Parts: sequence; structure tokens; C-alpha cells
Amino acid sequence: YFNPSSPLSEKDEAALMRRITAGLPEGIHLELDGHFPAMLSYKMKNYALLKGKGELLIKGSGLRSRGLERFQRQWMEEMFLLLLHGRRDAVEKLYQDFRAAIERHELPVKLLMKTETLQESPQSYQEKVRAKKRNVSASYELALRSEKNFQAGDQVSYYVTGTSRKIKVHQACKLAAEWDPKHPDENVDYYLSKLEELHEKFRPFIEAEPGQPVAVEE
Repeated sequence: YFNPSSPLSEKDEAALMRRITAGLPEGIHLELDGHFPAMLSYKMKNYALLKGKGELLIKGSGLRSRGLERFQRQWMEEMFLLLLHGRRDAVEKLYQDFRAAIERHELPVKLLMKTETLQESPQSYQEKVRAKKRNVSASYELALRSEKNFQAGDQVSYYVTGTSRKIKVHQACKLAAEWDPKHPDENVDYYLSKLEELHEKFRPFIEAEPGQPVAVEE
């Protein structure tokens, strides 16, 4: 990725590619992948691109982790769009809106739940836990407690209940199918802490001036 000193026409682009290719080893040719009005580079191989029609493209395991609940991914996507459109002052309102939605139990369970695939049978998992060969897992514990006969390869969707941030998830989880929108019992403090951690993670980018380098702690 590079930022040209001035806008390039198609003719200029082709000429630039030929000039760069001329300095590369024989057999290697460059092609222009596309134009992107803005880019947020989180760290190596992890970045967000704003496409020409305003769409967002996110790359990298650090920004697309399967460990994130859907509401976290949604907040990140909306936050990235604000930053890439030069509207960083609006990020705080976005953050507060998500906080309020969690506190008022307005988020549906599909945004709160995690979905995990059982890599082995619940019985095999249970034997390994007893032998202290693996850690306890919320998805497997739910599979063992369920009346459904879960097998390796099945998916388990669950959310976290309770009132404390410091909980053991495998002891405070319920199947997503058990969530009652009329009587929501998700752990508000737990999900708020998830949002706060994410907000703090990207705070340096939110507060930085456009184009200002930001140091990211590994």
C-alpha cells in the first residue's frame, strides 16, 4: 500500500507499474489491486480499508478474531468507518450508545452469543478434563447438560448470565435458545467489560490525529 503524491490517471498507474516491475527480479510483475480512499493499519497484516463506494474491508486475525462476540465486531466496524471518514469525534457517541443498549438489555442474543464447534465428542472432552489434560469449556459443559445428543462437529451457541464481571464463563452460561427477550438475563457487567476492553484497545487510534503513527503493544 502506498499514498501517491498526487492523483494518478490510468495511464500514470500503468506507467508506474512498469517502472516498479523493471526493478524487480525477472518473472515478477506487479498489478494494481485497487484504490482505497482511506486505510487504518492496526499492525502488520491487520488493517481496515475504506473502499470506493464507502464499504469496509477488514483484514487480519487481530481484527477478525472468532473470540469476539458479534456486538464487538459490529462496534469495531462502525468505529472504523467513522475513523476512515474522518469523523473520530463521533466515536465517543457510538461507544456510549452501545453501552446504553447493553445496560437496557436492547441487544438481541444473536449479538451477544458465541458459537463454537465441538472438535471432539462431549464424552471425550469430559474424560480429558477429569484427567486434567485440557481446560473446562463452556460449549462442552452446555453440551453435556443438554438433552440434545451433541456430537463432534456440532455447533453450540451460548451467552453469559450473572451479575459480576469476574465470573467463570463455563459456570454462568446458557444456550442461546434459552434466552427470553421478555425476561433477558444476560450479564450486563460482563458484556460492558468486553466493550470497554475493546474501546481501550483502539483508544490510541481514536485519539490520534489522522495520519499520526500509533504504537501498538503486543
